[in-house]
Amino acid sequence: MTHTDNRLMLRPLNAAELALALEDYAELELALGLRVTPAATLMDDEEMRYAMRVRYAKVLQDEQNYCWLTMWAIIHREQRQLIGFLILKGRPNEQGEVIVGYVIDERYRGQGYATEALRQISAWIFSHPGARWVIADTEKDNFASHRVLQHLGAELYRETEDLFWWRIARPASG
Repeated sequence: MTHTDNRLMLRPLNAAELALALEDYAELELALGLRVTPAATLMDDEEMRYAMRVRYAKVLQDEQNYCWLTMWAIIHREQRQLIGFLILKGRPNEQGEVIVGYVIDERYRGQGYATEALRQISAWIFSHPGARWVIADTEKDNFASHRVLQHLGAELYRETEDLFWWRIARPASG
């Protein structure tokens, strides 16, 4: 299953692909039919590797619903290159909330890719009847992520000591 727009393709990673990402990032790129990135920086971050390990464990527990539990590859269509990930943290909960995260390779930041990818995944999430909200948290000093969410019409609805919590409402129909 893939979702495509003008510049990006989103593809949920299955358990084998998540394992490849953790073991050999270049092999993941090859398995996805993409160009191998000589200086891939996405997996250099220990937080990112931890998130990937958590998603891998969740997918192994419920492979039938992996799309809701995995990392989605953000692929630059023209360059045939993996430029980031969206992270889904489960099916809609009782309140209809789906928690997401995202990361874009630093070389592609500031070009609208995070906004496009989040808009695309939100449309997919909202195509499911139980989904009412897309939820994201950001560190308070991550102004770029604040702007991404603001461009998507997200409202700031909660604050903790370290984080802002944002929500995007399901679009009104008709």
